[in-house]
Amino acid sequence: MTALIALLFLALGAIAGATHFTAIAKDADLLVHGGPVIRAIGLKLGRLLFTATILVLAARHGWIDLLTATIGFMAARQYVIHRLGPTP
Repeated sequence: MTALIALLFLALGAIAGATHFTAIAKDADLLVHGGPVIRAIGLKLGRLLFTATILVLAARHGWIDLLTATIGFMAARQYVIHRLGPTP
């Protein structure tokens, strides 16, 4: 059962990481190209709240679940950076 929960947190960490880093890219695009300020603020608050919720939930389950969520989060970071490619 513990391994199943750890795999669940690995997936949740990956989802949170992909959402977090994609929102950072969209936020940067809004700042560079202009856009509604309320949307930029909403993206910042939303990504931080979602990420913190997943990581705090994982931490409350134990260090193994927090570790697997963090691994998923950082793996998603690498995926999003690779997918977006270099900036011109």
